[in-house]
Amino acid sequence: MVLFKINKRLTNFGIGENMENSKFLIIGRNIAIMILVFGIVIFRKDNVDAYAVILMLLYIINNQVRFFIFNKKKFIVIGSIILELILSYVCYKNYGGIGFFYFFITVLDGAFLLKGILSYIINGVTISIMVFVINNASISEIISSVSALIILIVSSTYIKEENNRKINAENLYDKLRISEEKLKKANKDLEAYANSIEELTLLRERNRISREIHDSVGHNLSTIMIQLGAVEKIAKQDGEVAAGIASNLREYAKNSLQEVRDAVRQLKPEEYEKYAGILAVEELIKNFTKLTGVDVRLGFTKEKWTLNTDQSFVIYRVVQEFLSNSLRHGQANRVNIFMTFNKDNLIITMKDNGDGTDKVIKGVGLTSIYERVNELGGRVQYNSKKNEGFFLKVVLNRKDMKVKNEIYEINR
Repeated sequence: MVLFKINKRLTNFGIGENMENSKFLIIGRNIAIMILVFGIVIFRKDNVDAYAVILMLLYIINNQVRFFIFNKKKFIVIGSIILELILSYVCYKNYGGIGFFYFFITVLDGAFLLKGILSYIINGVTISIMVFVINNASISEIISSVSALIILIVSSTYIKEENNRKINAENLYDKLRISEEKLKKANKDLEAYANSIEELTLLRERNRISREIHDSVGHNLSTIMIQLGAVEKIAKQDGEVAAGIASNLREYAKNSLQEVRDAVRQLKPEEYEKYAGILAVEELIKNFTKLTGVDVRLGFTKEKWTLNTDQSFVIYRVVQEFLSNSLRHGQANRVNIFMTFNKDNLIITMKDNGDGTDKVIKGVGLTSIYERVNELGGRVQYNSKKNEGFFLKVVLNRKDMKVKNEIYEINR
């Protein structure tokens, strides 16, 4: 418990966080006290009495209490240092010893326990009193003692400042770590909230779709079933009436089918139609990279055209074939693909960093690409050199694609 309290005091003082500094202070203080006591015993052994023991005990208790208990209380520290200076003067004048070590701890505490100008004033007063106390010593001894105290003050101040900077940095790091943890928690909460919103949106959309199916498709199918039952009964009695009902029923079924198609188009937004081909290629690249480890980069212009299913399928197969050939024949580990939608053409360029070849043999893969692109009225160009990879360029004319797109919509 005592050690815990001491450690807590040191931590509050700011040196418990740095064990090397705390050891330096405690060991330095204890060594100074030991040298001070031995100096009195050795040099003035015959003059040591009970009064001397009491004075030394007061000196030791005073600086130990100041350091371990009242180190955060500025005025108590100043009062304790003044008391220590008085005790040092009385002890040295009556019992002698090594004058430097009487003031060693005072200077040490003045540097570590006090701040700013107050620290320099106290240490300046301490040096002045030391010079006054040991004035009977030689000039060289006085100069060496003063120099040693000044060096001690400078080094102690430097150690204290470095320690304070380190503690501030550690505190800042702790705050940043706490902020990071809070940010991570907030991010997780936000993700959970987003997932719950997404799930709720999906449930609402499913509920809307089921309601639409029940109200439109379900109603239409029920009507058709009723009409079919009526046709079955009337056909046995009057064929012409049954034919008229069947004709009306066919028209009704046609209109119902159109409603279903309209509902499907509403569920499938226009933006999806526009980006369906690119989304399919992105999914292909994602799966290919995951399975093979090949780094595939896909880029495209901001402006895009709407591609129908056939066109998207051809582009998908061309990219798939190129990726397969790049890995199987070229041993490539990186592929760049860019889709340029300009005014007249869709230009797809594909380049890998594979082995390449000076003589390209048009095998099944390239033939398949040629055939698929030709179906859309496009052109294929390729180029390859040894150790320079393989380059493929596909150009699809916008007008040809527009005509085919219109034909596709009519058939649809």
